[in-house]
Amino acid sequence: MGLSAALAGARAVLFDMDGTLVRSEHVHRRAWQGFFDHWAVTIDDDAYDRTVKGRRARDVLALMPGPWPDVSTALAVLEAQPAGAIEIVGGAVAAFRALDAAGTPAAIVTSAGSAWAREVLEDVLDVRAPVLVTAEMVSEGKPSPEGYLLACRRLGIAPAHCAAVEDAPSGVRALVAAGVGTIIGITTTSDAAELRAAGAHHTVADLTA
Repeated sequence: MGLSAALAGARAVLFDMDGTLVRSEHVHRRAWQGFFDHWAVTIDDDAYDRTVKGRRARDVLALMPGPWPDVSTALAVLEAQPAGAIEIVGGAVAAFRALDAAGTPAAIVTSAGSAWAREVLEDVLDVRAPVLVTAEMVSEGKPSPEGYLLACRRLGIAPAHCAAVEDAPSGVRALVAAGVGTIIGITTTSDAAELRAAGAHHTVADLTA
């Protein structure tokens, strides 16, 4: 099923940001690797995918044992790591413009902080969403449904009447827990089988409709 068909009938569309609208996972992976190198901690790709990818850094660090003295210190080291270039996922900008033209509101729910979200949306994508939920706005990040439920409340639309697009299993599980009606997995950072196992109803390669 194509993206347009999967979104048909949705009263609003919810998007993750990193990995869904922009290809930035390699940037975050590099930053996390710099963080682990700083603390002389070793983590393999499987462990990274299970515990870090698609999740809010504060939540990861609160649960991950390590030599850092506290979460705030660890976050400061992580945020000091150099960033790299990101790419726009195919169809991302056109999808936002098509939704706007159709009068269908969109929301972005990201595990990233507000500064990074603004940089991506304003400087890279040049798009605006009626609702933006960032890491600072929730007490618990994905796979908790809190962020998506907050977005639905701000839109004034029940989750069951929304469609959503996510690239990480943790985000898909958040959508399932929120009761979102149509869940689309985008295979930019995870394969289709992983996304479907987490609860995605459909999978697409990008946002080209």
